[in-house]
Amino acid sequence: MKLFEMSRERDVGGEQSDGGHSGTGKVLEGVVFSDGTTVVRWAVANQSNSTAVWDSYEAFAHFHVDKRPENGTRIQWIHEDSSN
Repeated sequence: MKLFEMSRERDVGGEQSDGGHSGTGKVLEGVVFSDGTTVVRWAVANQSNSTAVWDSYEAFAHFHVDKRPENGTRIQWIHEDSSN
């Protein structure tokens, strides 16, 4: 499994449907399991965190990273457990 964090330099997307912003800096933590399933947990200050499950890392990245290159989104890989 692989652990990662996502951060953003900008939040061009603006307000979300719940009235909040994902903001800048570290905005979520995630894990990619050995079968590719990706689970992310939003870590946005002053908001209730939510958890989402994606079929693959690529599906997650397409939606949250690739669609808004203007946000300056970065993925930092924290750890890879090669025993799985």
